Amino acid sequence: MSFAFVEKVRLLEWMETDAAGHQHYTSAFRWVEECESALYRKLGLPTTLFGQIPRVKVQMEYKRRIFFGEEITTRLEVARVGNSSLELAFTAHVAGELAAYGTYILVHSPIVGEGSKPWPEAWKKAFLGE
Repeated sequence: MSFAFVEKVRLLEWMETDAAGHQHYTSAFRWVEECESALYRKLGLPTTLFGQIPRVKVQMEYKRRIFFGEEITTRLEVARVGNSSLELAFTAHVAGELAAYGTYILVHSPIVGEGSKPWPEAWKKAFLGE
């Protein structure tokens, strides 16, 4: 089974670097959010999901430094679909070399103060690549 995924290619911009001259540690989170919104558009899901899916766990590791102007290919894929949760996995490659990777878990919580709610069946199928 092949779960849904998306890839984006971009350059590391000057504003994403830090005083050491390479990527700021938060940069990968922005690349992943770009991919995440592209994934929702690709699957025909509303981008308003961002206001309904708090992150409950985030893990990320850099394997190499990335410098201004280097081309980054970021891939975001669905790793696991739960009743009301979703685990997404990402990688970022530079010149074919793994530069960063990680996962994060979000929970479908469309109504503030009411906790998690099951994914709509059509959305769940989209995440699963069906």
